[in-house]
Amino acid sequence: MTNHSLRQTVPALLVGTFFLGLLLILFTPYDLRETSLFVYFTAVTLIATAFSFTAVLRNRGMRRYIHLLISAGNVCFIAYLVGHHFVMSTGIELMPFIQNFFYLIMSLIVITQSIEIRTLKLRTFDIFALLSFLLIGAMHLFIYSSENGSYAANLNGFEEQMVLISLYMMLGFLYLNRITSAGQSFRVLLLVGVLGFTTASILNQLLIFNGIGHELIHLLQVTSIFIISISYVFDESTEDALVHDSVFDYVVYSTIVMLFMLASDRLLGTSVLDSMTANAVLLLLIRQFVVAKQNALISHRLHTVNIDLEVAVTTKAHELEIREQQYRSLFAYHAEPIFLFDLHGEVLSVNEAGSSVLGHDTETLIGSNILDIIEQKGRSAYATVLHDLKNGRPRTLDVDVVTEDGAKRVWQLMNIPMIIDGEVEGIYAIVKDITQMIVQQEQIYYQANHDSLTGLHNRYALQEQIERLIAEGRRFSLMFSDLDGFKEINDQFGHHMGDELLQHIGKRLRGALLPNEYAGRLGGDEFIVVAEHDDDEMLVERLRRFVYRPPYFMGGTLVEIHASIGIVRYPDHGSTLKHLLSNADLAMYKAKDKGRNETVLFAPELRADKEERKLLMEGLDTALEKGEISLYLQPQVDASTKAIIGAEALMRWQRDGVFIPPSQFIPIAEETGHIHDLGRWMIHETFQLMYAFEQGDINLPKLSVNLSVRQLFDEHLIEYLTTLFERFPIEPSRLNFELTETVAAHHSDRVLTRILELKALGIKLSIDDFGTGYSSLAYLVRYPIDELKIPREFTMQLEENREYQTVTATIVAMARQLGMALVAEGVETEYQENFLRKIGCDSMQGYRYAKPMPLDEFVIYYMKQTM
Repeated sequence: MTNHSLRQTVPALLVGTFFLGLLLILFTPYDLRETSLFVYFTAVTLIATAFSFTAVLRNRGMRRYIHLLISAGNVCFIAYLVGHHFVMSTGIELMPFIQNFFYLIMSLIVITQSIEIRTLKLRTFDIFALLSFLLIGAMHLFIYSSENGSYAANLNGFEEQMVLISLYMMLGFLYLNRITSAGQSFRVLLLVGVLGFTTASILNQLLIFNGIGHELIHLLQVTSIFIISISYVFDESTEDALVHDSVFDYVVYSTIVMLFMLASDRLLGTSVLDSMTANAVLLLLIRQFVVAKQNALISHRLHTVNIDLEVAVTTKAHELEIREQQYRSLFAYHAEPIFLFDLHGEVLSVNEAGSSVLGHDTETLIGSNILDIIEQKGRSAYATVLHDLKNGRPRTLDVDVVTEDGAKRVWQLMNIPMIIDGEVEGIYAIVKDITQMIVQQEQIYYQANHDSLTGLHNRYALQEQIERLIAEGRRFSLMFSDLDGFKEINDQFGHHMGDELLQHIGKRLRGALLPNEYAGRLGGDEFIVVAEHDDDEMLVERLRRFVYRPPYFMGGTLVEIHASIGIVRYPDHGSTLKHLLSNADLAMYKAKDKGRNETVLFAPELRADKEERKLLMEGLDTALEKGEISLYLQPQVDASTKAIIGAEALMRWQRDGVFIPPSQFIPIAEETGHIHDLGRWMIHETFQLMYAFEQGDINLPKLSVNLSVRQLFDEHLIEYLTTLFERFPIEPSRLNFELTETVAAHHSDRVLTRILELKALGIKLSIDDFGTGYSSLAYLVRYPIDELKIPREFTMQLEENREYQTVTATIVAMARQLGMALVAEGVETEYQENFLRKIGCDSMQGYRYAKPMPLDEFVIYYMKQTM
């Protein structure tokens, strides 16, 4: 049960107890009243005793003694009730007075401890004692002067002292309850209970009540006992007020008071003077005990304060010593250098880390000036910092220093003023070596603005540079270059060789630029050059002469590289970076469409080409699925007999009824990667066609198909071809793969390995467009090549250019010497046919004989020729 619920329940319980007894007195028949009241009074007193005894068990020390006195008083009253009911005359009449003794002793202890708790001035209680003394004196005069001393005849000797102590306690309780809340309910209940029981006992003694009056007196006594017994429920203190108090002191004190009360009436008599003397002595005894206890309390508290003060001083001194040691440890053993110098920079102290980092011993540094450590260029700035520090403002500054071994370091000095009594007496400088951090920051900045592969500016640095030029309104030219054939180099030699080539190009670019020109890499094989001048032709010529035209020697192989370049000018071709890059990209792709090693200056009409290119790229995604790609065949004939000796399989794309030339979509397919799927489709169609020819008794000696670089270096190419041979068992020697001279001319083990794997399958190999790529002819000896194809570019020049006649005749003679077959492409005139036959090339292909035709037309054409 909570304290709040008890405060609500107890008053109702007390009122109910009193009125229940009153009802028994008023309404119980006379014959049964005595017995019923005896049972009722005994039951209530036993319950009260159970409460008080519970308090004895729950408390200890002085609290236990107080509740033990209450329990003993309750037992006395039970004995009185039993003896009175059963007419036991021996000592029965003394029980209420003994009970009063116990209650009064308990009350004296409570009020004495209450005075000690608050350490109240005794002057207040002296006034209470004087009032009590005067009231009891007046009562004495009234009792002994009324009705010829009829009241005095009933007194047994110490009622006055009991009333005196009760009044004294009552006044004290009233005062204590006004000034303090701790234990207030406990004291009020004791006050009401003790006064009620004492008053009832004295009135019963003086007036000798009979009948209902006697029973009402007993009801008041029982209710008072119940109040006293349940008071512990409201005792908010679970410990004794003074730890140094002993129960023995209170036992001796209360015993002396009670003995004096018992003896004073018989020793001093009953006169007014004797009574007043006894009462004064009794009050003096109480006061003396209170004074003794207060002195003990003051002495105890003074002793406690002295001990606490001594402990506090000792603790504070120890804390100061610890803090001093902590400061010394922090200063001496801190991992970072710490200097202490005066307001002029003279070093007063330095820790071990400081002397170690500078390479000087501590004795050498003390007395030197902090400015001597700093490099000359940073001394003036640090002198300004020293001035600010004199005003008590901390400052942090980065300075360059030189150590004893001549190493240059960068220090971040955190300068903290040392303030004593409000004045700056010195300066602490905590050093943080940020040399490595600055190096890392520079590296991060470099990496953030430069391409990690080539060392040129990256996309973001270029954008920043171009946007700066645009913001300043300065004219400039922007050249967007893309390497021709770079994907083939990656496919043929591997990406490591491509990265090495890009590194070489970056190095050459840096060396070829003037101070007002900037170069950067956008990504892949795309480069940008920004020039703050208008001489585009001079810049392009310089780049081709020093960067793109000279061959690169890598991994034991000479690699020739060219670039397609698109040029835009600011502000003529765009006012924003995005616009300029977009237009430069258009110009560059236009250069690629024109062929290798071309340069194009942006023009507005290029935007239409871009849209067309975009449409072609989108169309390639679904061209095969929609069946827009078809196979065409162009016959290869013997010029003398006009007999068909083979054919070349060609790819045609018809979109929305319009044929798109291979020269337009093949480069885009190679760029976007669609060439892989298109090439596999061509090979599959070629196998299927040759198988159908063999099954249909069409004896076509040879069918040629182009093999792109991506296909040649496809890891699954041989596996794919093996699967096709199993599915379409054709004669391998009738199949001829045409390779570009760009691929074949590289002396690469990877190229040789793949060519040997193709030859192992029985497939014949041709070099397409021989003579248009590389000047080196060593690959003709190294690789097992079966056929050379004289390019259209040579054939078309035979009638007009004697140099081409000479070159073509040389190619034919060389092929004959090497035992290779020859096929001349692009033959359209009789002169070309006669010249080629005359120099020994009798296999030809061109419009003079037949154009590329669909499969059904080719079959009809072939059947006519062979009939």
